[in-house]
Parts: sequence; structure tokens; C-alpha cells
Amino acid sequence: MIKRMPTVSIIIPLFNSKCFFEDTILSAINQSYPLIEIIIVDDFSTDGSFEIAQKYQSYNVILKKNKTKGACAARNYGFELSTGDYIQYLDADDILHPSKIENQLQLFEQFGDEILCSGVWGRFYNSIDTVKWGNQIINKNYDAPVNWLIDSWNGNGMGQTSIWLTHRTLIEKAGEWDESLLLNQDGEFFSRVLLNAKTIKFCEGAKVYYRSGNLNSITRKNSFGELKAISLLHSYHLYEKNCKDYIDSNKLKKSLANNYLSFIYQFYPLFPDLLEKSEESFYHLGFKKMWPVGGEKFKKMARIIGFKNLLAIRELLRKIK
Repeated sequence: MIKRMPTVSIIIPLFNSKCFFEDTILSAINQSYPLIEIIIVDDFSTDGSFEIAQKYQSYNVILKKNKTKGACAARNYGFELSTGDYIQYLDADDILHPSKIENQLQLFEQFGDEILCSGVWGRFYNSIDTVKWGNQIINKNYDAPVNWLIDSWNGNGMGQTSIWLTHRTLIEKAGEWDESLLLNQDGEFFSRVLLNAKTIKFCEGAKVYYRSGNLNSITRKNSFGELKAISLLHSYHLYEKNCKDYIDSNKLKKSLANNYLSFIYQFYPLFPDLLEKSEESFYHLGFKKMWPVGGEKFKKMARIIGFKNLLAIRELLRKIK
């Protein structure tokens, strides 16, 4: 009996990415693995992005509109439309290396569909020739996926949305993207996917070019403010909920607490009520004293005079300037 080759669905949420989208869709079309469908869900772009997508409908592209509901809703709708055995999420301004999917599928063939497959991402601004690849601690295999989260939340690397290739059953178990979140949607979603995986297999040959500087992307189109800060803090609370089966781990508690400290570091002195909630969440995990986060110079000084004391001094110096 001849074994059926698996299919892959590439799901792309689209909003006002006219200047970049052609590079993105061509990177999906030109994958070395042949059995691919591309699902584009447009958030009613106004800059001609939808018209660009229409040009490629002959390349096994499914194109739909999903009016002003945001990136998470677009991804959820795209998953509903998808038929692939494996799912590749791709933002409308990022680029896949031609063999990205093929290289990751080889790991699924070797280890089975209960794994989650990660890859490498590098940042670029105008041309992928200028990409800088990050050497992150999380770029490795994990027998226990929760340890990937612990490493990441402790500041040892970030998993960009498109590095993952996921069997659709893991996504069905994890549930939909949270459409209420304005920030950290991918972090919250993949925390659930990770915790439903048996292991994480790192694929060095699976590369993603991450574009920075697109102010019109669907996940960046709102200015930063209190609503986004509220949403970010909520995503950290969801991390705790998602990890409830592992909450007895001191290493996990510390990494969760690190998120709350990072929130305080990032937003101090803005939004006092949110800072107080973040501090309460930190202490609720059982810790008695805050530790410093931030840059190395800041942490070194904070160990001497205290984390919150140094935040207050930093703000005072900012006002003086």
C-alpha cells in the first residue's frame, strides 16, 4: 500500500501589507514541498493588498474576507477553511525559506504527529539579504515542552509565529486563537499548543525571515495604550491558567513571575492600577521579594538599591532630562 503524502495549509491574515505581501505569498507558493494550500483571510484592506492576493488565486490559493475582526479571527477562520494535515501560520509581511516546510515534515515523518516542530527566525527590515539570525537558547529539542515556556519566559528567547509547523490535531486540542487579546496573541495561543505536544523538535533548516518596521500589519495597527497593556497583562494571567497542571513546579512559577516583573519594568510608572495588579499576581505565586529584570546594567544596579527603587530613580531622571 502506497502511503499518502500529507498536505499543508499555510494560513495568512492580511491587512494593508501591499508593499510587502507579494514577497510573502511568493515564499508560500515557492515552497519545495508540493502539497500545499494557501488560505488568505483579508481584514478588508484598503491599500490594494486584496487585489494583489487575487492575482495568485490560480496557485491553489483560497481568498476570503473577514471584515475588521483582527488577526486572531482571521487565523481562526483560516483554520476552519483549511484541509491540510499540518498547519503553517504566516504573517502577511514575513517570508518563509523555500525548504522550511519540507525540512520540518521530515521530522514529523521520523517522530510522529504528536510533536511540535520549531525553527529559526531572523530579523530584517528591507531586504532579506540583511537578515540577522538570532542564536537563542530555545533553539533546541525539548522532551518536556513546558521547559520551552520556562526558558522563553525567563528571557532566553522568543518563538516568532511562523517558526512552528503543527499537526492540526494539536490545534484542535489547544483551541482557537483568543480574539479578545490585543497583544501577545501568538504567545498565549502557542503556550496551549506547546502543552498539548509530546515533545518539541527543533529544525535548524526551517528558517523564517521576520520583517520589522511594517506599521500597518494587522497585529500592529493600533497605537499602544492602556487597552493593550490590559490585554498583555491578561495574556500573562492566561499563561497561569494554561499551565495549571504544572503549577507545582518552582521553575515554572519563577518564569510566570518573571512575566509580571517584566510588565512592571516595561510600564512603570504608567497605569498604576495595572502595575498594582501585576505586583499582586507576582506575590500570589508565593515569592516574597522581587528580583531585577531588564538590561544587564539595570539589573546590576537594582541588586544594590532594589528593583522598584531603581525604577523610581529612572523615572525621576527621565523627568529631569
